[in-house]
Amino acid sequence: MEFLPKKNRDRSRLLYMAIGLFLLLDLAVLATTYWLSYQIAENAITINLAGRQRMLSQRMVKALLNLDRTVDQQHRAEALTELRLTFTLFDSTLHSLHRGGVTVGGDGLPVKIAAIRGGPAQALINEAEQIWNPYRDRVQALLSDPELMAQEKINSAIALANTKNLALLELMNSLTTALEESAITKTSRIRMLQIVTFSLAVFSFIQIILMMQRQLRKTSKHKETLNHVIHQINAGILVYDGDGIVHAANQSAGMLFGYDATDMIGMSESRFLFLQENILYGRRQDGSLFQAESQHRELMLDNVRMHLKTVADVTQQRQLENTLSQLAYHDALTGLPNRLLFDDRLNQNILSARRRDVKLAVLFVDLNKFKQVNDNHGHHIGDQLLREVAVRLRSCLREEDTVSRFGGDEFGILLTSVSGQEDCIVVITHLLETLRKVFITEGVMLFPAASIGVSLYPSDGDDEKILLRRADQAMYAAKRNSTCHFAFYTDAQQDLSRISDI
Repeated sequence: MEFLPKKNRDRSRLLYMAIGLFLLLDLAVLATTYWLSYQIAENAITINLAGRQRMLSQRMVKALLNLDRTVDQQHRAEALTELRLTFTLFDSTLHSLHRGGVTVGGDGLPVKIAAIRGGPAQALINEAEQIWNPYRDRVQALLSDPELMAQEKINSAIALANTKNLALLELMNSLTTALEESAITKTSRIRMLQIVTFSLAVFSFIQIILMMQRQLRKTSKHKETLNHVIHQINAGILVYDGDGIVHAANQSAGMLFGYDATDMIGMSESRFLFLQENILYGRRQDGSLFQAESQHRELMLDNVRMHLKTVADVTQQRQLENTLSQLAYHDALTGLPNRLLFDDRLNQNILSARRRDVKLAVLFVDLNKFKQVNDNHGHHIGDQLLREVAVRLRSCLREEDTVSRFGGDEFGILLTSVSGQEDCIVVITHLLETLRKVFITEGVMLFPAASIGVSLYPSDGDDEKILLRRADQAMYAAKRNSTCHFAFYTDAQQDLSRISDI
C-alpha cells in the first residue's frame, strides 16, 4: 500500500471504524430476530396454559357435583379420580404461573414456565392465587381421606365453589387476554428495537459512503478505494449509472445473485432486481427468486452521477414475521383466529353496526362430551376432532363472518348484519346439523354435538365483554335443555351461576 499523509490515514481509520460499527449493528438485527422468536414461543406456552385453567376449573366443579349426586360406588370413584386429576393439574399450573416452575403441558409432557411478572397479568394471577387458596384447602381436605368422605366435606367444597368458581373463570379469561396483549406489546417493542437497530445500521452505512466520497476527492485512487471498501461489507452492493448499467459489484452481491462479482459488471441492474405487486425480488443466475430489501443513494464518481444500492435477502425474515403474526393472532391447533383477534373483530363490527344501525350476533359454541373423547381415545383423536369441527364451522358461515377457537372445546362465532333471531336460527340449525355428521378417524367413529348460546347487538349489550358474557350464559342454558341445543340470552339467565349450569 502506498504511503498516505497522516490526515488520510486518520480518515481511513474512521472509515474502518464505521464499517465495523455497521457489521455490529447488522449482527444486532439478527440477534433481535432470534430473541423475538424465542419470546413468541415462550408466550404461546403461557397463554395456552392460562386458557386451559378455565376448562380445568369447570371440570373440578362438575366432579364435585357428581360426588354429591351419585350414590353408585363406581361412579363416585370415577368422580373422585376426575377431581384429583383436575385439582392437581390446576393447582400445579397456577403455582407455576404465580411463582415459576414445572407443570404438565397440553401434550402430557412436563413443561417449565417462568413466573408472570409485572403489568395487569401479575395482578390477575395474584388475585387468582388468593381466591384459590381457601378453595384448594377445602378440596384437599376432601381428597385427603377418600374412604371417609363425610357429606359435610363435599357440601363445604361445593359451597365454596359456588362463591369462588365464577370469579376464577373470569380471572382466567382476563389473564389469557392480558397475556396475549402483553405478548403483542413485547413483540412490538422488540420489533421497534429491530427498526431502530436497522436504521442505525443504515445511518452508519451512509456515513461510510460519505466518508468514502470525501476520501475519493482527496486521492487519485478513488475507484480502487471504493472496490476495497465495498468488498469488506457483508451486504450485497451494486454501483450503476443512470442507464442502469452496473459498474461495480462486491463479493457479497456475487454470492447473493450466484455470479462472479466481475461478471456482473456491464449487466443491467434490472436483471438482478425487479418489483412485483409492490414487493422487491432478487433474481439469481439460476432463475430462482428471493425477497429482497434495498437501500439506495446517489454519489459522484469522476464527476459522474452514480447510484449505489445495498441489497439483502430477507426471505427468511419475512417468513419469520408471517409465522410470528400467525402465532400471535391464530390458534396453533386449528388455524382459526384466537380470542385476541376475535375480540378485535367484534369491537370493529360493533362500531360499524352502530354507524349503519344494523344488528349482529355473537355465538358461544361448546362441544358436548368432548372430555370423553380424550379419555376414551386419547388427546391426539381429540385434536383431530377439534380440527374437523373448525373446518365444519367455517364451511357454514359467510366470508364476512368470523369463527374463533377460544381454547379447549370452546369456539366463538360472529355473525354480521343479521335481521334478528330468525336469521340466527337458520345459521344455528345448519351448524348443528353439520356438526352431527359422523366423523371417522383412525378407525374411531365419533358423532360430534354442541351447545350454542346467542346474544344480539344491541338488544343484549353494546360492548364486546357484555355480549360474550351473555352468549356464554345462554350457552349454559342450552346445556340444561336436553331437547334444544341452543338458546338466546334472556334477562332470566342474568343471575344464574355457572355452577348450576354445568
